[in-house]
Amino acid sequence: MKSRRLTIVILAVAAVVLVAACKKSRYCHCVSDNYTIVINSDTVTRADSAIVNVDRGLDCESIKQMNFRTRDEGNVIYTDRKVTCVELNYDTMYALP
Repeated sequence: MKSRRLTIVILAVAAVVLVAACKKSRYCHCVSDNYTIVINSDTVTRADSAIVNVDRGLDCESIKQMNFRTRDEGNVIYTDRKVTCVELNYDTMYALP
């Protein structure tokens, strides 16, 4: 009887560990450095922001540069920007501005 109870406890612990290990991705919130652009003769300071879904093998802090796409008078411009990324907690992910 005792060995049966021990087997059930071991199986339950193994199931919990396997479920926790199945979390294969994470979300990173990345914000670029500030940059200045001119829009209709007004100088505007901006920073690009992105939420990225990455594998568990990649650390958010290791993302140092991202490519952002913008439109300028109908043309699409791709620009590499230095970024700072932090891992998002799933509970606070929906509270972003």
